[in-house]
Amino acid sequence: VAYTRGKEGEGPFDKYSDSEEIIEECSSISRQQIVELVTSLRSQHVGDRENAELALLLARLYQALFPLVPNLLLSVRGKQKEKDSCSLAEVSVLVEKEAEDMFNVWTSSKLSKFSTSLFSLTSTAGSFLTSLPAWDKVIISETGDSGQEINSIISIPPSPSLPLITSLLSLASTIHRSHPSSFPQSLLSPTTINIFQMILSHYASLSSQALTQNFALQLLFDLHFTQTLLVSRDTKDQFSTTVSTLISSLETNIDPFDLSVFSPHLHSRVKKAAARCVSGLGCLVPADRVAIISSYKISTTQDSHNILCVEPQPCPRFQLLPLSTASLSKVSAKAALSSAHLQLPLLAGQAAVDAKKTAAGKTDKSPAHQTAASFFGSMPWFGTNS
Repeated sequence: VAYTRGKEGEGPFDKYSDSEEIIEECSSISRQQIVELVTSLRSQHVGDRENAELALLLARLYQALFPLVPNLLLSVRGKQKEKDSCSLAEVSVLVEKEAEDMFNVWTSSKLSKFSTSLFSLTSTAGSFLTSLPAWDKVIISETGDSGQEINSIISIPPSPSLPLITSLLSLASTIHRSHPSSFPQSLLSPTTINIFQMILSHYASLSSQALTQNFALQLLFDLHFTQTLLVSRDTKDQFSTTVSTLISSLETNIDPFDLSVFSPHLHSRVKKAAARCVSGLGCLVPADRVAIISSYKISTTQDSHNILCVEPQPCPRFQLLPLSTASLSKVSAKAALSSAHLQLPLLAGQAAVDAKKTAAGKTDKSPAHQTAASFFGSMPWFGTNS
């Protein structure tokens, strides 16, 4: 580096005459080696989709290549400025694209596991016990023909089906363990879209079958739940037609009167379930939906079977006690000791003398005592022995 950047000095030879050629050749060799490295790793490992963690490792390698090796940037750029360097731009685009491809390979393997787990939700009778959660019982009041109020109990699904929520939480946990904040910004949004498309595809196949009312009601809850969490403002128009068609197909399996009664309770529980799950599924929820879902109010009463009991009134914070400084404490302690050793005996003796003087003064100044003294003093015979 010093040789190629030195200044021409006095002498018969110009030792820096070929510095530009050296820099250009070094830049060319660096570009070739980076391209060969990317091509070699791609040919060896891109087809190995079973080893997804290796794809994630290669993606992070490409991400850290230029930030951790700044001299490589200088070698590729050569004597060109950073903004005008075409060779550096080409190599940077190549490395970034390869990193994004490796991230896509990793996410594709995780989405395949998500799809396998989601497909365990079927309409067979044997899967009901393993798929449907315990439902909430709601008491509703109706007025009969005779004018009397009739109370009836209905059951409403309070949470998504177990295969759906288990698959979503498992996928979100896997992404969280891989630090999604380091992923490219263009990666998580397509992942969320692919997840919702898989859910719509599977639920469309379920809706084409003959469904019981309870199972159709659970699927309807799942569809509203995923729509609330995963559909952003930008993708709303993309899925609006498909979602509306699927909702209409599921509602055909539910009695219209029951649907009109269940719908208000269903939508309120969808919001509660979304607000509970937004933290665990945070890496899959679009940014514009997080603030909206977090604003949903959740009832503080522990009336649901699948919510951990939380103390409604937490322990209040203990108030801090005012304490004096160390210097003031020492001074006050010394003053107290000196007062106890020197002043207390004097004060005790002085208090006894003062008490006698006060009592005598009070006796002398008493009007009754003065009258009695003058009366007995005028009689000399009083007090003498005859």
